Amino acid sequence: MFEKVALLTAKTLYALAIGVGVIWLAWLCLANLPVWAAVLMFCLGLPVLALAATPIAAGGALLGGLVAGLVAVITGLVSRQPQRGD
Repeated sequence: MFEKVALLTAKTLYALAIGVGVIWLAWLCLANLPVWAAVLMFCLGLPVLALAATPIAAGGALLGGLVAGLVAVITGLVSRQPQRGD
């Protein structure tokens, strides 16, 4: 249970972080530059953003996944009904 929750949460957080970074870069380029310069800067800036943001996003996703997994395990332990020895 811990592994499933942690992995799913980490993958989701990682995808959201990288997606938000790409959308932010696209908005930054398109809002402030002419179209030809926006395309050029996006093509040059995306690899730089990926190199800089990937380790940060992966670390944050790992921590978030671990916290979600621990919460799931603790919640599962607390919510179990005590078994009687009848």
